[in-house]
Parts: sequence; C-alpha cells; structure tokens
Amino acid sequence: MEHDLSDGARVLEPILRTKLHRPQLDAALVDRGRLIGVMNRTDEVPLTLVSAPAGYGKSVLVAQWAEQHDGPVAWLSLDAGDSELRGFLQYFLAAVDTVSPGACDTTRELLAAASLAPVRVLAGYLLNDLEAMDAPCSVVLDDYHRIDPLSPVHDLMLRLFEHPLAQLHLVVVTRRDPPFDLPSLRAGHRLNEVRLLDLRFTGHETSEFLSATTDLAVSDE
Repeated sequence: MEHDLSDGARVLEPILRTKLHRPQLDAALVDRGRLIGVMNRTDEVPLTLVSAPAGYGKSVLVAQWAEQHDGPVAWLSLDAGDSELRGFLQYFLAAVDTVSPGACDTTRELLAAASLAPVRVLAGYLLNDLEAMDAPCSVVLDDYHRIDPLSPVHDLMLRLFEHPLAQLHLVVVTRRDPPFDLPSLRAGHRLNEVRLLDLRFTGHETSEFLSATTDLAVSDE
C-alpha cells in the first residue's frame, strides 16, 4: 500500500517480514506423506491449488511439503490489504527475494513510479524478470481467499499462467476457488489440485492424530 507525502511524492509501506515466514510445525503432526507426493507435482505445472474450508490443515500440509522440498520455496501470507495491486506486488517481490536475492529489479523499479503501469505491462516485466532467475523456485500464496474478488491481482495471476515459466511454480492456498480459468488450466495440464476430500484424514491418520494428541489407542476396527 502507498501513501502520498506533503510534497506529492509517494512512499510504499514497509514490508512486514513476518508475512514471509512459513508456519512453524509441531513435531507431533500427522505424517501426510500421501499428500506430500501429490504436492511434489508442483514442479511439473505452473499452479498448484490447495482449496478447502477452514480447519482442513491446508497451510500445515503446504508447510510440511515446503520443509521437505528439494528446491527453494518462498512464502507469503496474504491479508485483505494485499488486494491493492502495488502492495501485492511489493510483497510478492519481497517473497521472491528471500529465495533469489536481487531478482525482479526491473519490476521493482516500476512500483516506484507515481502512476502504476497497466496490469499487462507489469505482468510482462515480471515474467521477464522471473525468467532471468538463476534457478527455479516455488512461491506459496497463503490465504489467497483474502484477496478481494474484484482485485486486479487476479488478472496479474492469470497473465502469469497464460505464459508459464519453468522458473516459477505458484502454490495458492485458499478457502474458496479463486477466479481463475480452472477448466482451461486442467485441460492444458497446467494445474495440480489438493482439495477437501484429499485433505480428510484416512483411518490410519485419524488413529495417529488421536494417539499423538490425546494418548488414546484406537484399534483399526
């Protein structure tokens, strides 16, 4: 988010570094190995969508996957204020910078302009900057449902999916499906999905969870 100063200049709000930290994991968490395998397909497609209501362990699963993943994983926890495009991009670039320092300098310069460039222009510069990174990375956008449905952020994301990069893999964690063209992404084999039915505990996982949290021994029956 930006603010006007008395002399007409503009300044961006400081980055809250805590939004770039992934959740701390409890050592007693249930092993979700079967879903980690699904998450590992992230490297094969531009978008992995983890979508389910609150309480299904979406962020915990993705944090578990990120901890085990071989490649660099950036994390950004979103809030309603990130619906503003300039502010969103400021945080997105800060997240990328945690795994690829100095990347996206050209796009960062555009954010300093008094008037923000159109989304298609921003997307073009961002794609070029991301393609120039030395190594591929994944970026997790947690709580994406907090972005306003009418925000131009969605348009920016769609333009990234139209021209997918080998260098960038996005993981969107949300309580409801974002306004993306999911059927087209599925048809083009550009989408990996983890949904409510996937996140539900199996019988074995339920037993493991109860044993770890209540000291109850649960029979298979």
